[in-house]
Amino acid sequence: SSGINAEYGEREDLVMDIARFPDCVKLLDHLGLYLRDHAKVRILVISETGEPLVDVNSWEVMEKLHKLAEPERFTHLRLQKSPALEFLLFEGQFQDREIMSYVIRQMNNTKFKAQGSNVVLTVKIKEDGYEYPTVEEWETYFKTINGKKQWQECSPGERSDTVIIKNLPTKWFSLDSNNPKPCERFLKDALALFGQIRKVDYEDCVEDGEVSDDVTSLGNQFGIPVTFNAYIQYQNYASFKAAMGGLKGKQLMRLFPGQKPTFSPFVVDYDRAGFMADRAHKIRKAERERLAEEAKRKHEAYMKQQNELMKKQLEKRQKKKRKLEEKKIEEDKRQKDNSTEKKAQKNMGGSEMKEVETLEDECKQVAAQLLKGVLLKVATMERERLMEQRQDVMKRYSEEKKRQEDEIKMVQENQAKSAEAMKVREKELREKLMKKFKQFEEKK
Repeated sequence: SSGINAEYGEREDLVMDIARFPDCVKLLDHLGLYLRDHAKVRILVISETGEPLVDVNSWEVMEKLHKLAEPERFTHLRLQKSPALEFLLFEGQFQDREIMSYVIRQMNNTKFKAQGSNVVLTVKIKEDGYEYPTVEEWETYFKTINGKKQWQECSPGERSDTVIIKNLPTKWFSLDSNNPKPCERFLKDALALFGQIRKVDYEDCVEDGEVSDDVTSLGNQFGIPVTFNAYIQYQNYASFKAAMGGLKGKQLMRLFPGQKPTFSPFVVDYDRAGFMADRAHKIRKAERERLAEEAKRKHEAYMKQQNELMKKQLEKRQKKKRKLEEKKIEEDKRQKDNSTEKKAQKNMGGSEMKEVETLEDECKQVAAQLLKGVLLKVATMERERLMEQRQDVMKRYSEEKKRQEDEIKMVQENQAKSAEAMKVREKELREKLMKKFKQFEEKK
């Protein structure tokens, strides 16, 4: 069994797996989350003569790139858009920078002939750079805003204290995989690595970024955010600076024992919009609470409506069941009466039985004569009556079914409208907030 330590537990069965990645920085062991060095490359495949790659199969080229990288291999390789087929541009990723450097030396300027064609292709590969704000950039920015004020004199959120980490996988920081939502506690515990945190917040984004393997899913097609942007506000400037430096050139890795590691590149920036200012945070919190309360009320109304509908259906089933039971009782009674009558007939004397049989024969003859003229007419009328009754039942059933479908459709439309209204409202509030902040800056 695995050993457990600390609040979440340090798993002893992770040691051997993590030993393969000496450059890892642990964030959250119980979630298998670590920081690793950025190891991303861009690969350009062009024709030696410069002719368009019309007859070149991109999948075959990708397979060739995998072979050229052997004995190492890509953890991620995909084709990017190539204008007019003048060249093929690929984006690749490796397990670590040592492997990346080796493959770059091995593959750069390699030539090979495209399968089924005489076109000779040349491979150009180099490390893919990444944008990252410098100390001078954020110090200049906040000096322009705050003038000669010291860091301690500025309000939280209006100084260099908030790190933005964009495109983090939602599921990796979620408590419930069935209802993915970032857990603020996980964010705090992970980013406390660089210093004491004042508060955290996040905003969803459904952009399908560069996340590998199980992260890129169909979640965003169903309205479930695939990634989110995290806002981490630190208590002091030293912690903020340490976080900006510690996250530079890193990517997120998730690794569980005996499983293949998965990687997720992210973008790091600092808060320029005052997203984590106390006033903006309070407004956002109040709006979230209002939306949550409104969603709760709508959910309760919907559940009440569904309960009433189920109650009516249950009453109908119970009524039908009672009718069937009453019919069964009547049938049992009739069978009991017939049994009693037959028993009485059995106990009659011979003469009495003959008399009864004679009367029965006479009754049958009279009945046959009476029925001979009217039976057909009565049967026809009865059939028409039954057909009308059947049509009436089918009509009522169709109406009831249509009413139920209309009710369900109305509920679904209301839910869709509410969701859209919530999105519009949130967008308007953000725009108002940005407008007020710009006005504030202009006045200042």
